[in-house]
Amino acid sequence: MCVHVDSKYRAEHVYDVVNASATDYRLLATHAPLMGGVFSTSDLRALFDEGRSVALKRRIDALVAEELLARFCRGFYTTPQYAPAVLAARLNPTAYLSLGSILARELMIGAVPLKTVQCVKTGPSRAYESEALSVVCLGLRRELFFGFRVEDGLRVALPEKALLDTLYFHQHGHRFSFDIYSDIDLSRVNSKRLAQFLDRYRNPRFVRFARDYVDART
Repeated sequence: MCVHVDSKYRAEHVYDVVNASATDYRLLATHAPLMGGVFSTSDLRALFDEGRSVALKRRIDALVAEELLARFCRGFYTTPQYAPAVLAARLNPTAYLSLGSILARELMIGAVPLKTVQCVKTGPSRAYESEALSVVCLGLRRELFFGFRVEDGLRVALPEKALLDTLYFHQHGHRFSFDIYSDIDLSRVNSKRLAQFLDRYRNPRFVRFARDYVDART
């Protein structure tokens, strides 16, 4: 059956849709800096005050189509200017940033790939991949989950723990984009803190490896 829609209704309908999209964009732009440019589906539901799942999906899809939002993985979206570290933290709320991400930040290595964030969590390792970013979260035993501080709401490894995490996962077969033997500068490492952290490891093979590694470079 063909339903006739007069031009006045059509114009008003388009106007309403444009206005709704503009409203959503303003809400998004206002809250993005507070959220690090990262939103979960639940965040957007609350932000738009939209309880209807179908309507919420339509509004999100419209923002994605206009490239105001991008879907990173199921349940998470980012704005064009987002903080990768915040996204990693939202994906793994109990994890802390470590490994190459912290070694690079502390100028202990040159750089990690721009589109990579590395962190450490308890339990099984997880990886999240998209064209925009790779989030690698390696799993550590609970008794080794220490050596981090909170900065701007994010858990961040101390340099000494980032080094030990890197050596630990290297010994367990993980390969990094940098060479642990030639690319890491230990001049920023606090030797007393490193020794205190290393005392908490119970694997004698790793302790010996880590000590030999440090002794050969200091």
